[in-house]
Amino acid sequence: MAEPIVRKRTYWIVYVVLLALTLLTVLLGYLHMGEFNMVVAIAIATIQASLIAGFFMHALYEAPLVRVVTVGGVIWFLIMMTLTLTDYHTRGWLPFPGK
Repeated sequence: MAEPIVRKRTYWIVYVVLLALTLLTVLLGYLHMGEFNMVVAIAIATIQASLIAGFFMHALYEAPLVRVVTVGGVIWFLIMMTLTLTDYHTRGWLPFPGK
């Protein structure tokens, strides 16, 4: 299988975008937005991880099977996070003393 040819300019653009998103994360850390801080930080981290996987790990240029496996991994991660957060949020429902 032939390797994809990716221009160096593409890598540099992605690198600059990653640096900008990192700077944005640091600057938003100084703002007080309440619970919204975590949502914004996770959204920025998700964008950064997508850029790294897509361009530097060549996930965008691989065979369709690799894309299916990648999407399956993301879906599995979301399932596990949903189960974990469901457990965490329902712990206070039991009528035990001290809870």
